[in-house]
Amino acid sequence: MVIADINGQKINYEVTGNGTPVMLVTGFGGDISFWNNLVPLLSSEYKVIMIDNRGAGKTIYNGKFTTVDMKDDILSLMDHLSIFKAHIVGWSMGGCMAQELAISNSERIISLTLISAYMRRPARSSHMMNTAIRAVREGADIDVLSMILQGMCLPESAFRRREEKGRPSSKKQFMSTINGIADQMEEVDRYDSRQRISSISVPTLSIHGMSDIMVPPEIGDEIASLIKGCAAYRIPNAGHIIDPSAYHKRMIEHFRENE
Repeated sequence: MVIADINGQKINYEVTGNGTPVMLVTGFGGDISFWNNLVPLLSSEYKVIMIDNRGAGKTIYNGKFTTVDMKDDILSLMDHLSIFKAHIVGWSMGGCMAQELAISNSERIISLTLISAYMRRPARSSHMMNTAIRAVREGADIDVLSMILQGMCLPESAFRRREEKGRPSSKKQFMSTINGIADQMEEVDRYDSRQRISSISVPTLSIHGMSDIMVPPEIGDEIASLIKGCAAYRIPNAGHIIDPSAYHKRMIEHFRENE
């Protein structure tokens, strides 16, 4: 665990590898471990930086926050590490911070990759997540929230394989507290970049699973249509959480094309 005192917060982060910097920004409820399968695919060629957002993982934060606050944490961490420019990769809610960076601080970005991203959270997904948060606050185990999110984030094939192998649904204990998750959810519900996203001018790649029910693929298609020159990479039978082996080669191509 490495902690940086940044913007009045204690931000947990990790750095692996050497080379051109790549900043990985995870989504709702996620911590650094979300990237465990991607980091080995990048770290032989790139310096990979991961951050626990406010409300998640081992980061200690003070009070309510906005997407812009979390975006500023990323910039401040880059400054802390003496990194001026980096490839920025944002998954889901992390794609919102990545968008904010591209809108207001494009000079700090080599390239932008948006995975399972959105401009405005889908109403159904908000309903499901807020209901699960309320259930935990009313006494349900936090595993209930984890398992509901798996149901929204993983494709049908993942659950079919579990059934065929006779395996119960897996449980992943959140590294975050329910208060941190709820604070993130408040900002997920507030965020909206629909009127600003077309101002993004950095080289952008949109990656989306075609079986994503948390953020349907047509939302990714709309993002790609609104950002000038945005490349779209669509993955059949992939849900909201996508195995990095399905996209890392295309993402590295995107990095190399813009270095």
